[in-house]
Amino acid sequence: MIMIRQFLLLLLSACLLAACQTVQPPQHQAGFTPRQVAMLKQQGFEPEGSGWQFGLADRLLFATDQDTLIPAQKEVISHIASALVGVDIRGAKVEGHTDSTGSVAYNEALSKARAQAVADQLVAGGMAAPAMQVVGMGASMPIESNDSAAGRRENRRVVIVVSPADAGEP
Repeated sequence: MIMIRQFLLLLLSACLLAACQTVQPPQHQAGFTPRQVAMLKQQGFEPEGSGWQFGLADRLLFATDQDTLIPAQKEVISHIASALVGVDIRGAKVEGHTDSTGSVAYNEALSKARAQAVADQLVAGGMAAPAMQVVGMGASMPIESNDSAAGRRENRRVVIVVSPADAGEP
């Protein structure tokens, strides 16, 4: 009798443990639909906090004291905009960055101008102008050391961030 009771208790424990491991249906990762997440990954966005970030450091760098996009950069940004709009992501936060050359005020203005250039191209690609947030970060968030020309080059960048607030259901 004790063996049967132990067996039933063991069986009940196994069933309860299995119930705790029941596969849940997929959730919307960070407030995005599975289709949106797939597109974000495909375009090179990476999860960052509650949103997804596309760091243009490898794809879009600026020359010293410049905020103008070259045709190849415009093409890349237009492609990204089209992909985002295709999955009903209509807005973004666009952060401009600089190296440490120049004054704080100059770098803040230059970084905002860089971000605005990218935001304007996203809008030209179909994104909603009122849903764009343009931010100049200046030299406050370097990704490389400003002690070398190569490091300064990497710091002259723009980052596009999309959050669940920018995304609707497709």
